[in-house]
Amino acid sequence: MRALRFVTASLLVAGGFASAQTADAPRTDHLLNTEEKAADAAEPPYKPITRKQKYEYSLEQMFSGPRLIGILARTAIDQTEVIPHAWGPTAPALGVRVASQFGRSFLHATIATGIRDLDHEDPRYFYSHKTSPFDRTKYALIHTFWVHNDNGSMMPAYSRFISDFGMPFLAQTWRPGGVNAPDALRSGAIGIGLGMGMTVVQEFWPDFKHALHLGPSVDALIGPGTIH
Repeated sequence: MRALRFVTASLLVAGGFASAQTADAPRTDHLLNTEEKAADAAEPPYKPITRKQKYEYSLEQMFSGPRLIGILARTAIDQTEVIPHAWGPTAPALGVRVASQFGRSFLHATIATGIRDLDHEDPRYFYSHKTSPFDRTKYALIHTFWVHNDNGSMMPAYSRFISDFGMPFLAQTWRPGGVNAPDALRSGAIGIGLGMGMTVVQEFWPDFKHALHLGPSVDALIGPGTIH
């Protein structure tokens, strides 16, 4: 858990620094309402997306910048704590853990998409249109668990809780030791914590891209860089 707290704290600090440096950076991404803040400070009108677009969006997120950061962070935690122990702490074991995390990410996206289809959640992240790094961070943390639905109103992010806690039980089928409920619940709690960190990264991701001068070719490689 010390590693999780370190990763999350690092993401928050980095996000705040990037925002302070590039507060005026333009933010535009595929399938997102990312228009610049209007003169009257009003957010853009809500535009729903289709079921097919939701599924395509969820698959894209497996290779988005924040998601890749989350996969690497989770892999680092498991490698440091040697989880599962049977894989050992060696370099080849690191590769196995990376592959396992991508499998878990795909399973997570599949579960979340199914839940969203039932409760009509919108998977997109909508930028805050705020200027203060503190306000943007607070907004991101709240919207980890509070999301739009298809009519534009807000609702709890049931898909996050179900996928974060359901995925570990299914993923344990290919990990040594079989299904272990305490380990699965621990993994779900870590997933929630990393999800909070990744949502903060998502809020500041356009600032990172602007500061690093990432062009369209890089965007095409990593996806639109949006989660939830």
